[in-house]
Amino acid sequence: MKTAAIVLAVDDSPGFPGPKYLSQFRGTTLIEAVVAEVHGWPVDTVLVVLGAAADEILKQTDLGDSLIVIDLEPDGGAAAGLRIGIDTLYRLDEYDTAILMHADQPGSSADEVARMLEQHRAGHRPAVVPKYRYSTGHPVVVGEVIWPRLISTEGTTSFDRVLQAHPDWLEEVWFDRLPPRRVSSPDDLEDLPKVR
Repeated sequence: MKTAAIVLAVDDSPGFPGPKYLSQFRGTTLIEAVVAEVHGWPVDTVLVVLGAAADEILKQTDLGDSLIVIDLEPDGGAAAGLRIGIDTLYRLDEYDTAILMHADQPGSSADEVARMLEQHRAGHRPAVVPKYRYSTGHPVVVGEVIWPRLISTEGTTSFDRVLQAHPDWLEEVWFDRLPPRRVSSPDDLEDLPKVR
């Protein structure tokens, strides 16, 4: 079976002059930088879930050979994009592991993802989360056994909340650094760590 990274780009962009994912970031757009980074991970497929800004993003970016799916009901809340992404993996019927990632969070390391996948394959719990110096973060590795629970969420319920509600599902992999930060305002683009 295969591993897919699901890159979620479905949330709104309050405070940005246009779609957040089209913000300029080190010579490219934010979403192109993140997707290029994810293509460097040890995964078989990169699946990008787009929301309300899908048309603009597709016209203005090059997301390589990513598999693109579009949330046709972008008012479905934070959980809708995840449901669509996992449902796509079910339909393809080739995958047993997904890595969940936000398209507004550059700075995740391929080496760290490899360590998390190794722990997932060797461990006995269905999810692996990165533990940074002060908190857990993203990306998150989830096995197929808990996909039904993840896609049963609705509205604003995020996969983080589902996982937090089931600590018995989780294994942590420790990384001695600050967690990669998500972009929530234009100012965040100025002081993010280098994409690796």
